[in-house]
Amino acid sequence: MGLLLLNWVYIFVICLGTGVAVIPFFTKEKKIFFILLSGLFSEMVIIHFYAIFFAVDTWFYLLSFILALSGIFINRSEIYSLIKRNIQEWKAWKPGIRTFSILVFLLILMQSATAPFINDNESYYIQSVKWLNHFGLVKGLANLHIFLGQMSGWHLLQSGFNFGFCSNSLNDINGFLFVICSFFFLFHLNSYFKSKLTFDLFLGLIPAANLFLFTFISSPSPDLPVFLLSQIIFYLFYTNANQYQKGFRLILMLCVFLIMVKPTMFPLLILPAFLFFKHKLYRKDFGFLMSISLISLSAFCIKNYIISGYILYPTQLFQAFLNPDWKISPEIQNFYYNATSRYAITSVSSSEISRLSSWEYFRYWLQEPGLRSFFNKLIILLLLIFPFFIKKSKPLLWLYIYALIQFFILFLTSPQYRFFFPLILGMSIFILTKIFLNSPKFINFILWILGLTPVFSILFPVNLENLRTTTSSPIHTNSFKLKNLIYPAPDSQYKLMYEKVEEGNLYYFSPVGNDLFFWITGDGRLPCAHKEMIDYFKEKYKIRPQLRTSSLKDGFKFEKIKK
Repeated sequence: MGLLLLNWVYIFVICLGTGVAVIPFFTKEKKIFFILLSGLFSEMVIIHFYAIFFAVDTWFYLLSFILALSGIFINRSEIYSLIKRNIQEWKAWKPGIRTFSILVFLLILMQSATAPFINDNESYYIQSVKWLNHFGLVKGLANLHIFLGQMSGWHLLQSGFNFGFCSNSLNDINGFLFVICSFFFLFHLNSYFKSKLTFDLFLGLIPAANLFLFTFISSPSPDLPVFLLSQIIFYLFYTNANQYQKGFRLILMLCVFLIMVKPTMFPLLILPAFLFFKHKLYRKDFGFLMSISLISLSAFCIKNYIISGYILYPTQLFQAFLNPDWKISPEIQNFYYNATSRYAITSVSSSEISRLSSWEYFRYWLQEPGLRSFFNKLIILLLLIFPFFIKKSKPLLWLYIYALIQFFILFLTSPQYRFFFPLILGMSIFILTKIFLNSPKFINFILWILGLTPVFSILFPVNLENLRTTTSSPIHTNSFKLKNLIYPAPDSQYKLMYEKVEEGNLYYFSPVGNDLFFWITGDGRLPCAHKEMIDYFKEKYKIRPQLRTSSLKDGFKFEKIKK
């Protein structure tokens, strides 16, 4: 925990120094929370372009630190006032909320120090960040492991904060984000007891979902920023929809932020588009709209093109116009697309899924075993009853339209329960808000009971059997250990041995052991892939990964094996 806390201080300094320099472009309301979010977004965009040419290593860290300190020094008076005012505001909170905030902070710190247990962390999160730390963006990297084509903007951001050249225990940006978001939520909860505003309570009740949210803290999962920041976008949209309060730029930045983190969130653009046309911002904000769109879209497309050969990966849009030699093979691309869509239904074999009608697919999806079935049914129930809580509110109507579009896009691509959670969280919390708006005692009861339940999952392993999407997923969470008071757990939950395997002109490191899942790489040396996976594609598709040149930096291509 001690080393992790120092890492968070470093992230805070970088985001503060960068954010205070760029916040005037996004909003005139200089709250420290939005400064830090602006800093995270700006740092992510910078790393996208930096990693095209260089590794995100010590030189980047040194440059980033110098720039951040310069920003802090130039704006030192303003920053001092902001921090002083925030501390005074926190001291003025209701004693119960202030105590709750301290406990939540400690729980997040403890959870961040435990070993991660999300399966995707062991297949491509660790390796994505490691490749960035050692080489930057590598051409055709997805040919080595198809999941590396999913490298998120969140992983690029994590590579700028994990000190990967000297540690394998600091992939914990999710914990930092959760801390600052939790204090922002609790600030609005404290405000609600004075304002009695619906959306102050809406944000204040988000910590009631901590038990679920905490499962995403200890690895750089792109899901957590989507869960948290989407609720802030809903809040900002609602407060700016009817009476414009100059929030368009901030909302657009946060929407672009989440799209770069998780491309399936692109329907969020409906919300800033509504504000843009409703408030006739054609002249005032058109230049900003074009600038942020061009910069972020360029960063996103270049990253995809380098890693996979597709500019809008995983879709194949515009693929006919670009055919670099490192482009992923169509066979592997189709295999990946079909595999991700099958993860949503575990009770039917892969061959049977393709023969299901749309109704049968929906029925099996609803009947998934365990808690998956609960969440799948819950999102349908919420979409059905939410209109009864809209009444004559046009902002809520547009939020509902967004929810419908987002649901159908996710259902048609990969309807895994966790992808629907931003919608589940937003609609369920809003309904609770409307029901208990005038019941402060019950609100406190909900938060203290639900908000602090993660203490049990931190101290004791929790059975995940009902939430597993594959038989290879972890069975239980990893609990906090005394040694984690100083040293956070390694980025991987596995202590694997690796063998060096020769495949044509490529040498790679494969994990060794029985019952290892198909996609596993863990914290292996670069380049790392599971031999079982490589052999499967060789056998089924007659395809294998190869180096483009004699240097890893020059990337990978696929090679057809002669039959």
